[in-house]
Amino acid sequence: MSGDWSVAANGMVIEQAQILTTHNLATLVTRVGIDPEPGWDDLARRSFTTVCRTTARVHNNPWPLPTIKDAAYAWRQMVFHLSLCDPETQAEVIAGLYEEATRHPTHVASRLAPALNGLRQTAAGGTPNTKPGRRLLAWTTTHHWLQPNPHL
Repeated sequence: MSGDWSVAANGMVIEQAQILTTHNLATLVTRVGIDPEPGWDDLARRSFTTVCRTTARVHNNPWPLPTIKDAAYAWRQMVFHLSLCDPETQAEVIAGLYEEATRHPTHVASRLAPALNGLRQTAAGGTPNTKPGRRLLAWTTTHHWLQPNPHL
């Protein structure tokens, strides 16, 4: 038995499984023909607003990890909704997300910029975890990049 077991390590594994399951759900949604009234793009924008509001609560939070997890879960919902949009609509929504982030406290846009860059890179066919982009995941076994740096 490895000495590397931890709740966070297990959480990372479960999160990856949930991401894969979400992609399977997208296939099911298209086969069944689900078409929500406000549109997938509107649901993506609403999810991102939740990401922003949740990220705002990270600032000066003495225990930010549960809040970061909530932001990452809302982010995953946004990505799911966005994945059901056509490429042109995806590009329009992603461009608008940068503007939406600026409507919240200043630290929100700066904290989310790496995730937004990663989303833009991925939508363009690239890899999200290359500079300047990052993946916004809930679980980590190290310092979460969205967490305030205690040394600043």
